[in-house]
Amino acid sequence: MNLDPNNYRAALANTLKQDADAGHPEWLLPIRNEALKQFLKQGFPHNKLENWRYTNLAPMSERINASVAQPAAVSDAIVPVTDSDSLTLVFVNGMFSSQKSSRTGFPAKGIVSNMATQLDTDGAEDWLRNSGDSDLAQLNLAMTNDGAVVQIPDNIEIAQTIHIIFTNTAEANVFPRVIIRLGRNAKATVIEHHISNAACVSTAVTNISCGEGSHLTYQKLQEEHARSFHVAAQTIKLAKDSHCDIVNIDLGAAIARNDLRILLQGSGAEVGVSGLFLVDAERHADNHLHLEHQAANTRSRSHYAGVMANKGHGVFNGMIHVLQAAQKTDAALNNKNLLLTQGAEIDTKPELEIYADDVKCAHGSTTGQLDAASLFYLRTRGVPQQVARNMLVQAFAIEVVQQLANESLREYVQNSVEQQLNKLGAVIEN
Repeated sequence: MNLDPNNYRAALANTLKQDADAGHPEWLLPIRNEALKQFLKQGFPHNKLENWRYTNLAPMSERINASVAQPAAVSDAIVPVTDSDSLTLVFVNGMFSSQKSSRTGFPAKGIVSNMATQLDTDGAEDWLRNSGDSDLAQLNLAMTNDGAVVQIPDNIEIAQTIHIIFTNTAEANVFPRVIIRLGRNAKATVIEHHISNAACVSTAVTNISCGEGSHLTYQKLQEEHARSFHVAAQTIKLAKDSHCDIVNIDLGAAIARNDLRILLQGSGAEVGVSGLFLVDAERHADNHLHLEHQAANTRSRSHYAGVMANKGHGVFNGMIHVLQAAQKTDAALNNKNLLLTQGAEIDTKPELEIYADDVKCAHGSTTGQLDAASLFYLRTRGVPQQVARNMLVQAFAIEVVQQLANESLREYVQNSVEQQLNKLGAVIEN
């Protein structure tokens, strides 16, 4: 896809000026320049690439320009209610808001902070350099203003939920970044939440490393404005005997794309992944999951559920990749989809690529409509048509929603799903 490099160079010049004004270290300059060079070399992904076959980013590329989001009045921002004891980091239009974030309760050891204030910390350069291989991750690296850093030392457990909120109020470009590092036997729960009341363009990167024996619960909720674009690259690395529970939920944006890459690098590493996407009104959600079992005796369980209606288009591509050294791998991948109306569409492709001979791997996908017998049963007991439909869809989605460990977030998502289904029901009835 052809790009005007001047747009991006102008945006980068603005970002570099902000670096200088903020007194950021000089090592940022060559990193940002190289990242932009790599991005401009390849440009935006296009439909001729197999991994982007079903997702057209041309509308997004047309809205990327030098208009990097600027600070806005905090009062304009949508900030979801969080638990009273949560450690909350809030970013408004890509900028950290101390006013909306937690003031107290942060751990005495480790880091739970915004990235811009931690650039002189040992390892900060490594946080940024290890951004991921994708071209859009390089764009994020070149342009990001700030993000969240969670670094938990060895043998430390953070009891409070860490809630990272990116809220956008302007029709501009934002480049959020989340960096999570868990030391040996560390434990934490992190929620990453993207929400907006304006049609922004969000290019997000999340980079997670789980040390030996650590346990991370990581949950991401995306509910951007209906005309927004949200493209995310997530990389998660698991060391020996580490455990990670992941939930990805997409309820917003005109075009949403999630690339989740999980590397099980140490023996005994285990991951559970759950995903839910709900699209309607010509919206598009594309989830790509790549599970790479690199070591022996690793285990993964993945389940994604998609609900499509009213010309909504869902895409799911899931790959279990087992290297030759990963003997005794135990992996299962499943994708279930509901098409609620004519015109709704799903493209699904679960895959296995196995180079070890002593493994237990399975994958599958099903697509269908609401069960007519169940709907008839509810109707004969006096349940109104749309209420009955909503009940069945919620039952379909509940398997994923129940994986949300945080009770407040679980209730929040259940209410959001119900509201979307009610809006959808009104459209169907009309």
